[in-house]
Amino acid sequence: MRDRPGFRAGAVAGYLIVGLLGGIIGGLIVSWMNGGIASRRVITSDLPYAEAPRATASSAPSDTDNSVTTAVRRVGPAVVNIDTLSAPPETGGGLPSSLRRFFGMPDEQPMPRQGKGSGCIIDGRRGLVLTNNHVVQGATRIQVSLPDKRSFSGEVVGTDPFGDIAVVRINGRDLPQAELGDSDRLEPGATAIAIGNPFGFANTVTSGVISALNRELPAPGGFPLENLIQTDAAINPGNSGGPLCDVHGRVIGMNTAIIPYGQGIGFAVAVNQIKRSVEDIVAHGRVIRPWLGVGLENVNQAIAEQLNVPVQEGAVITMVSPNSPAAEAGLREGDIVVAFNGTPSPDRDALRRAISKTKAGETVTLTVYRERQKQELRVKIGERPAPGQEAR
Repeated sequence: MRDRPGFRAGAVAGYLIVGLLGGIIGGLIVSWMNGGIASRRVITSDLPYAEAPRATASSAPSDTDNSVTTAVRRVGPAVVNIDTLSAPPETGGGLPSSLRRFFGMPDEQPMPRQGKGSGCIIDGRRGLVLTNNHVVQGATRIQVSLPDKRSFSGEVVGTDPFGDIAVVRINGRDLPQAELGDSDRLEPGATAIAIGNPFGFANTVTSGVISALNRELPAPGGFPLENLIQTDAAINPGNSGGPLCDVHGRVIGMNTAIIPYGQGIGFAVAVNQIKRSVEDIVAHGRVIRPWLGVGLENVNQAIAEQLNVPVQEGAVITMVSPNSPAAEAGLREGDIVVAFNGTPSPDRDALRRAISKTKAGETVTLTVYRERQKQELRVKIGERPAPGQEAR
């Protein structure tokens, strides 16, 4: 059957209309998509930072990632194990050698003492390792082992017995290095992470919180360890010298002591004190510590009434060392120090912290009460003598 002319014309017109509508709709869709992309590009380009690339399978964080694991990744490569060998102790007992030979007994052969501790590389370029003085004290051999399985002989650069601080040097290339934080900005309750070598278990991580600041402990030498950080992160024998870190992997202290029968009571030397000691050790081979030469206790109501002073806070001087800066300045037992260089000093710890931040040779002004009279004394701070030579 023949097609009718009207039918053919109508069909062609329909096709044209459908095609035109399709083109219009398609153009609108493409324009909308391009406009959306363009607007997103404009917004992104205005950001003050670059967008991070998508994580690949190898770099994607695991389900166990948290602030502690991130911190450990940062500082862990710089945490080292320290093995020491010390001369054998003198027996001082048993039979004399002549009698042992008379009875056919072999001579005693004391064995060298082995020790284990921890440390942290704080200067990779110069190979400086931070650890405790008691870890390397008396050592005739020091071996420093890194997590990457490298091992080096170490030599002591210098020590600070009053702070239980030692610096050991190793000779290596491409050494990792830990970042030191700021212990003056710490607050109780913040997360604390301890890394070390407890009981020989290398690279052990424990975590807890900062329990308190500015603690004081008596040291074996008879002098106090001051301005310590208290933490409940587990610290055990062998952790000594290892770092105490914050959640950013920055070293905030060095693990140094525990209460043996306590639960979660450990102590670390504050990193800001460590910085000052390390600077002196590297420059002078020893630490030049400021020294006033007095014994101090906190003032309370009973002491204030007994000494007849009009204040109930401050630090009372309980002892003045002979030939000390305090003695030369005319300080006496019973004087109550209430200010240091014009800044109120409400207790013993505040005064000790103020003294520790001065330098030997610097002259300071102490405001004191002697009975009911208030007076100011100028004192030239001295250098603290070596342990055993003078008591503070």
